[in-house]
Amino acid sequence: MSRMSQIKTKHRLERGLHRVRSRTFSLTDSLTDDDLHKQFDPLMSPLVWDMGHIANFEEFWLLRELAGRKAQDPARDAMYNPFDNPRGVRGELPLLNRLEAAEYLTEVRHDVDIVLRDTDIVDGSPLAKGGYVFEMTIQHEAQHQETILQALNLRPDLVPYPLAGARRLPERRVVDDTERVRIDGGPFSMGTDDRASAYDNERPTHQVHVGAFEIDRFPVTNRRYAAFIEADGYSRSDLWTSDGWRWRTTVDHEAPQGWRADRQGAWTQLVFGRARTLDPDEPVIHISFWEAEAFANFDGGRLPTEAEWEKAAALDPVTGLTRKYPWGSTAPTREHANIGQQGWGPAPVGSYPLGASAYGVEQLLGDVYEWTSSRFLPYPGYTTFPYPEYSEVFFEDENFRVLRGASWATSSSVARSTFRNWDYRRRRQIMAGIRLAWDIA
Repeated sequence: MSRMSQIKTKHRLERGLHRVRSRTFSLTDSLTDDDLHKQFDPLMSPLVWDMGHIANFEEFWLLRELAGRKAQDPARDAMYNPFDNPRGVRGELPLLNRLEAAEYLTEVRHDVDIVLRDTDIVDGSPLAKGGYVFEMTIQHEAQHQETILQALNLRPDLVPYPLAGARRLPERRVVDDTERVRIDGGPFSMGTDDRASAYDNERPTHQVHVGAFEIDRFPVTNRRYAAFIEADGYSRSDLWTSDGWRWRTTVDHEAPQGWRADRQGAWTQLVFGRARTLDPDEPVIHISFWEAEAFANFDGGRLPTEAEWEKAAALDPVTGLTRKYPWGSTAPTREHANIGQQGWGPAPVGSYPLGASAYGVEQLLGDVYEWTSSRFLPYPGYTTFPYPEYSEVFFEDENFRVLRGASWATSSSVARSTFRNWDYRRRRQIMAGIRLAWDIA
């Protein structure tokens, strides 16, 4: 890397660090102290915990592990350790208050700016090489912004969240939401060898053979999912696996999170404290794996494997090369995808033709994460870097399933064809939807 390239990389990282921090503050500045300190649901943390955790993570990796400084306060490590403190108990911790958490974030960032300027990102430590640990920190904060939004969307009251009122979506395009795309069988290079920004669970690149299949051109829409509800899909045990039906009979869900039916049977959707008419052309969102699987059985398809999903998203069948983004190597823009919290909800299917993959599959990044049938497991040749708590400790739990793509709330720093998200099959608060696949005989 030339000196000029180093300078450009550091400037890019500095901009990324400050952009993501500005977004964290913008998401929380409009909230009351009560909003920040209250735990809206045992499934989610108080938002002020996320603020303190973001600062603690950044202090640990950039000031202590990278720069060799001492801990500001060792007690904070215990308080903001997500494994020692599951989400359900975080509201009982002696957390930093709003002002203290904001000061912690600001003080750490001030010191990080100095560390970045002095760090050798070419011949320095493995953490620093290519700016990896800075990129990891940017992505970590961006992912917690999604978590903050998940929590806000679970508020039991009807107080509208101010930022969510500005929906900026492209012009609607009329499409057939049941259209399928054929993907021919054959091998492709799955994963990545990128060590500058990709997480360890995305590495290394390895050859995978995928048989021929069809896949939805678009994510499953509210219209299609409503047909499942109207056909008594939540009451038909034949559509659910035994595990899925066991979950279904322990909850009172009869529709996706936020859906409400009026007396005439019309659906509305509660989103960030606002009730709005359900748009039939938008991708269905806030669906558990079990619901996605039952819908697939109802519709005659199945959930794709993550290898199928990535092949449809990343492979160019003409060149045999894989793409960082479905549309190519160009960083995401508003013409490519609904990401970066620009739309405050999914966009109608067909809204982003420029974001199509080489196969013509659309809206693979943005709008909603998509459930796959795959367990979260390491790729062949996987090595942990830089810590096992991000990926490795989750591999043994068979209750996780992989989600691919990105949601409308995902930062562009995280959205890429190789990114792997994962969660428990029962979870609905995540911005997750469905895309079906079908076998070809």
